[in-house]
Amino acid sequence: MVKKFRSPMGIAFVLCVFFAVFSVQQAFSATYNWKLAHEELQDGFMDTFAKEFKKKLAEKSNGEINLEIYPSGTLGTSEDLVNLVQQNVMQFNLADAGHLGSLIPEVQALLLQYLFPKDMDVVQKVLNKGKFMDLLGEKFRKMDLEPLANLTEGWQVWTTNKPIHTPEDFKGFKMRTMTSRLLVENYKAYGCNPTPMPYAEVYSGLQLNMIEGQFNPLNCTSDMKFYEVQDYLIFAYTNPFILTFVTNTEFFASLPDDIRKMVSETAKELIPSSFEWQEKFNQKKLAGMLENKPSLKVIRLTEDEIGAFRKLALPVRETYFKIAGPDGKKILEALEADIAEMSAK
Repeated sequence: MVKKFRSPMGIAFVLCVFFAVFSVQQAFSATYNWKLAHEELQDGFMDTFAKEFKKKLAEKSNGEINLEIYPSGTLGTSEDLVNLVQQNVMQFNLADAGHLGSLIPEVQALLLQYLFPKDMDVVQKVLNKGKFMDLLGEKFRKMDLEPLANLTEGWQVWTTNKPIHTPEDFKGFKMRTMTSRLLVENYKAYGCNPTPMPYAEVYSGLQLNMIEGQFNPLNCTSDMKFYEVQDYLIFAYTNPFILTFVTNTEFFASLPDDIRKMVSETAKELIPSSFEWQEKFNQKKLAGMLENKPSLKVIRLTEDEIGAFRKLALPVRETYFKIAGPDGKKILEALEADIAEMSAK
């Protein structure tokens, strides 16, 4: 008897065909077929949230809802993904405040440096129970976006090619920023030469010395391997990396009441878990980076050092008022009141 051996590549091909057919069968058996895209790699924070959202919707709807997930780069850049939701070509997106700010100026209140306290429990309460969202939500809807939940991936952490302790250390430093005017002005205030650059180009930009540093949550810095071409991880506690889980306003309003309620409640149900994920992700990612690159040095700024940066950040609020206007000022005042209230509890 002659045994037939299958190559690993052949087995992989068979599995791919099986899962493709299974996915198509799921779509045909479902009443609702939706798309969710995000800008991060598979199995990262955004992908974990997306998969849990998909799983819970499928369970609650008894398979009537099928959600296809598209990770980093599959359907375009961060700006492209928000635009696809606006056009209802895609139904859901995890959009970060840095990119949303160019579309909804008032969102840039969430980018202000040294606004939020260090306590992540307070941050969670403010983002999802704060009254500021009553005002900010109206701005989203005017742009055909419905905010379902606010999330955070933890603190933004600087990676640099030299130690940074004071604003003087930042003089002329080429720091990559998002396209947000507010972030550009903030890093100018620190003495940097802010350099907006697409997320996908940051690694090569660091490698070629087009930029000397960048800031992102630890999860992103690890997954995108930015630390490989940097020497320092610096915790300055400037602001948390904030995401808003959005859908299309018209699409959301068109759903039957029970389905709309299911979507809204499921997004909110995942908020507590998401804060636990970000903490575990960040601890694991930090340990992994230090293991993979033992020479990587971690700096945590002292309160006095933070104070010097906070002092420079405060006047940048005037830039925010120019960008966001009177409504933006009301939103910031509401946000500050929420922070004070939640911090006191």
